[in-house]
Amino acid sequence: MAGRRVVVVGAGVVGASVAHHLTERGFTDVLVIDARSEGTLPGSTGLAPGLVGQLSSDRDLARLAIDSVELYSRLPGHFHRVGCLEVATSEAGMSGFAADVDNGARLGLDAQVITTSEAAVLAPGLVSDSAHGALLIRDDGAVDPVAVTAALIASAREQGAQFRWNSPVRQLEEQNGRVVGVRLDSGVVRADTVVLAVGVWGPTLASTVGVQVPMLPVEHPYAFTVPSEDLTAEPITMPIVRYPEHAVYCRTHGTRYGFGTYDHEPVPAAFGATAARRFRDKVFEPALTKARKLVPALRTADVEKRINGVFALTPDELPLVGPAPEVRGLWLAEASWVTHAGGVGKLLAEQLLGLSSGLVDPARLAPSRFAGWTAERVAKASLPHYRGIYLTH
Repeated sequence: MAGRRVVVVGAGVVGASVAHHLTERGFTDVLVIDARSEGTLPGSTGLAPGLVGQLSSDRDLARLAIDSVELYSRLPGHFHRVGCLEVATSEAGMSGFAADVDNGARLGLDAQVITTSEAAVLAPGLVSDSAHGALLIRDDGAVDPVAVTAALIASAREQGAQFRWNSPVRQLEEQNGRVVGVRLDSGVVRADTVVLAVGVWGPTLASTVGVQVPMLPVEHPYAFTVPSEDLTAEPITMPIVRYPEHAVYCRTHGTRYGFGTYDHEPVPAAFGATAARRFRDKVFEPALTKARKLVPALRTADVEKRINGVFALTPDELPLVGPAPEVRGLWLAEASWVTHAGGVGKLLAEQLLGLSSGLVDPARLAPSRFAGWTAERVAKASLPHYRGIYLTH
């Protein structure tokens, strides 16, 4: 890679992670370009609730999350290891926890089954009175996605990366089957390698050189309550709480509760628009109402703010990390959550530099695994994963 310039499009948490890992390994000819002003992250990163759950039914997703936590933990004060409670409201829900404990042990994660009363002590107000028990994953936690991104940007910049703000990329530049740069309003920026790390904007840019990014954007509701006298101003004061049987999750944000739900018909989104969309009352409000009935602290708390954020699904729930198969010089770091962004950035940087840590088999995340798929096939295979996004077994 000596003497070869890498341009990363997107300065959200994924793009910042790529730049951090490249420069940390001594490669400094990195330019990160973003349409926004520095410190402004209204995209998917800025909308993310910041939950970092490491236990997953997919071993590689778990490894990416564990590696991300290791990175975030090296950024002082940015990862809050408060744990996560998976609450079961039936004996059937409880029955899967034994496998989760075993899976956690194999991954080096501390997971144990606890009683409802023990869970309620850890997360007062967030454990349903219909709970049968819970799985406590002690190593999980939460981050402030904007703060983590800023820390990664600062690290990359200190190690030699450059950043260009307020510079929308209008299209990719191609010559003889190779991407050779990006076009801005001010002209073309040349590059030997272009990395797309722009989330739901990725397919629009990739299409300018005839590349289809195999992912489906979907809309998702999240809500914040008014301040509660029961909470302190600390960013998060108790474990994240999830209800896998109900597709509901919740956490504290300082003096407010935050909660989201997947218990509604999935809503595919259009590519290329903002990551924040108009809130869909008819689809989302009934699901949020059900979630509030489930969680005691939410039953009487007024909702202060509702958001509709967009994230991307793939046909196998795994991110898209690696070279685009259709053209040379274009790499993707797409369809990644904050949960996995640290590991995704590391994996992509290592591939670009010809290194290998053995973190994940690159072939499992390679965009080429869906080569030849139509957009319709990608959407049909991706959409069923919406509700099951947090399943651990």
